[in-house]
Amino acid sequence: MKSITTSIEINAPAAKVREFFLDYKNHKNWNPFLVNFEKYTNKSKEELLVGDRLKIDMKPKGNSSPMSMYPTVLVNDEYEFKWLGVLWFNWLFSGAHSFKFDKIDGNTTKLVQSEIFGGILIPLFNWMGIFEQTEGSFILLNEALKEQVESLD
Repeated sequence: MKSITTSIEINAPAAKVREFFLDYKNHKNWNPFLVNFEKYTNKSKEELLVGDRLKIDMKPKGNSSPMSMYPTVLVNDEYEFKWLGVLWFNWLFSGAHSFKFDKIDGNTTKLVQSEIFGGILIPLFNWMGIFEQTEGSFILLNEALKEQVESLD
């Protein structure tokens, strides 16, 4: 197993940060990492529900073109949004990607973005520098989210 965790403090209430982040149709306008974010199943409902499949186009830091993945929503509550992405089979490669919206006080949120990876491809991906690149992409997303949410007022 391999994990990556990044965090950033955002000067806005947790509910506001979460609401902005979960406006998935708007990601293409601000998110440098998840450049397209849409529902792949259950399209009749706007809300992201547990069990929904997503289509996410990721553009990792340093890459010129995005790659698509189709994760499944595992958690969507007031504190966390989490999905599981699988590359063909869980034993080959998987990632449980989480966004936690931790309230520090009424006007400050700590966004914790993390992913736990599993599967036999971890040593290869580690050797290729993919996890280092992914961590950089998480940081870019965190900084862009902070900038967008803090500019709303």
